[in-house]
Amino acid sequence: MTQLVAALLDGKADRREAAVARLRIAGSRAVPQLDTLIRSDAPAEARAAALKALEGSQDNRAADLALGALGDGDTNVAVAAIGVLRTWITRESRPTVLDALTGVALDPARPDAVRLAALDALSELPRDLVQPVLQQAARDALAAGAVEDPIAAREWLAAHPDASLSELHALATRIREHERREPAARVIQDWVVTRGAVHAALARRGSRVALYDLRESFDAAQGPLPLDFLGAVTAIGDASCLEPLARAWTASPREAWWRTRLSEAAADILRRERLSGRAAVVKRLRTKYPGFLP
Repeated sequence: MTQLVAALLDGKADRREAAVARLRIAGSRAVPQLDTLIRSDAPAEARAAALKALEGSQDNRAADLALGALGDGDTNVAVAAIGVLRTWITRESRPTVLDALTGVALDPARPDAVRLAALDALSELPRDLVQPVLQQAARDALAAGAVEDPIAAREWLAAHPDASLSELHALATRIREHERREPAARVIQDWVVTRGAVHAALARRGSRVALYDLRESFDAAQGPLPLDFLGAVTAIGDASCLEPLARAWTASPREAWWRTRLSEAAADILRRERLSGRAAVVKRLRTKYPGFLP
């Protein structure tokens, strides 16, 4: 165990990653030594690796360590701490985790990457619970004038090719609000097209911060969505996107081209995520939605 923890201090990334994997398998037995490293003045990359070794841990000490590391001045360490806390966010035994991540997500003084990691973790909660946080983060990150109408929003997007991920996330959130309030079907569709463009911009950056919105879009689709949605989910979608794609496929029985593209997107996700026919999610989809997967 001591040698594995010492490997986290190694300057070679491959040795650190191998040690992280083995320490995760060790589980609770590794926590005391990881605790010592995380609380030390070791280089930030070593402390971040020690936190990554705690991801998925069921040990309460892992949550305590991650909560303590949330305030670390190094972005990578704080983001790694959030990765540990994702496991605990829905547990009633750790209500402080939800409060802590909400505070980080709404703290304008925190680095963009840290706030986005917290928002991403919170987005796994039920929408009605997390929506106020997402909306507040959107108000903090983006000027209201940028989303007065779909054209203005697209113009803002075109004029800001280097917009931060938090601004793009905020734009997607604010657009979704407009869609829900807009009575005119034509204008709603214009907003949907614009939101698709934002998802495409996020996907080009490899960001999954708004993946929850992408999932919900397919989950609720009663017909074809703009192609930017397909491009985004193909590029960054994960296993959690497969059933929403299948539901969209089922909801459009007469749209052959759309159903084909949905199945192709799912196949791309399976390849990227290395999910074989033996994976539980694949077996479930083939039973529940026959014909959807190749």
